[in-house]
Amino acid sequence: MSTSTASPLIQRRYTRADSRGSYPRLTGMPDLEHNRLAMFWRPIIDMTHSELAPLRLRMVRQISEWLAQPAPRPTSWFAIIGIPELRRQVLRHAGLDQYDCTSPAGLAQELRTPQWDRLVELVEQFAELDDATRSLVVFQLAQLSFCGFAAELAGPVVVDGDPGHDRYVYEVARIAARVPGRTSWSLETFDALAKSAESPRLALAACSQGIGHSIRSGAGVEGAARFEQHGERITADGFDEDLHTHLVRSRYHRAVALLRLAQRRPEEMRAEVELAVRFSDLLYADGPTGADRLVADENLRIILESQIKAAARARGDESNAELRKFSNALYEMDPTCVEALLIVGDGYATAGDFGEAAAWYTRAGRLGTGAGAIGWFRAGQCLDLVGDRTGALHAMGHCLELDTTAVEPRAYLEAAVR
Repeated sequence: MSTSTASPLIQRRYTRADSRGSYPRLTGMPDLEHNRLAMFWRPIIDMTHSELAPLRLRMVRQISEWLAQPAPRPTSWFAIIGIPELRRQVLRHAGLDQYDCTSPAGLAQELRTPQWDRLVELVEQFAELDDATRSLVVFQLAQLSFCGFAAELAGPVVVDGDPGHDRYVYEVARIAARVPGRTSWSLETFDALAKSAESPRLALAACSQGIGHSIRSGAGVEGAARFEQHGERITADGFDEDLHTHLVRSRYHRAVALLRLAQRRPEEMRAEVELAVRFSDLLYADGPTGADRLVADENLRIILESQIKAAARARGDESNAELRKFSNALYEMDPTCVEALLIVGDGYATAGDFGEAAAWYTRAGRLGTGAGAIGWFRAGQCLDLVGDRTGALHAMGHCLELDTTAVEPRAYLEAAVR
């Protein structure tokens, strides 16, 4: 649940000449087994596990294993939802068009793995599945970036007070919030869950989602503050302390930290981050393994993003040391996540260290996708600011190679040859 804010001296995103334009298709690239980008993005290409994949994609294997089990199946507590159309971006930049499809069933049979076949089968049986299995299926679809398809498959769902069904509705709302035109419904659903969910954990989780999506949408700070009021009521009532309660409370304080950032109250943001860390530390108390360890690591990874933002907005040697410490920790935990690398770059750019920021943005750019194109764009601006005109030209050129609709990078290159 993160937002990214770079220095006011650099433009955060470029303009696209065609906002609906597609990213370029590369041709003549190596096959799947020898493809550089596929090494990092393999889980969303064919659901094959890769130790080089970013942390957010390592959950694909865990969900696949749960879906292979007979019902009743476990409940997923993973947080990060896939970015819509990310898989298509990866396939275009990797030159693997044969894997492109708008739904799992659209992938050619000869390219499917057993995990992929199982997902297709469960999608076909969706109407007969129990709510726990439906929750896993729609989450897996979202991980593969089929967010629109997952929301359409789920259809209209409403909060009804049944704990299992409400947990499924919560999962659908998280995914629908990623789909254009569905955010308002998701916010209404999170509000209903925050007010009426039988489980305090689910109610508080809905508050966290409501805060984050309010800030990103037209609801803004005022809408987020209403979810914080629900959260204060829920935490005041108290509930059983266990691993998942600690997880939900940590996520809640992360969300409130995001609200404090939007409210421009940096010291209070740092206090909320400290609370998120305190509950995060409890997740590791008993040495979690398997899915519990993945969930704990995912939570810590997002906290590190918040810590980077808080450190970057403070000033002085202590803040600079914190920024470097948290950035290194995030990189060590998730070195191939393009979004994490952009966060680190933004931290250094906000702190005014444009040379260091450019290095992190460049790392993000090398991983491709639309986020990688943004990384190259920000790197180009940072390099220009430190006087490395040649490096800036290369960075802007790489950005344009990943997204031929990029207006400002094209203008920068054109100006260089006049």
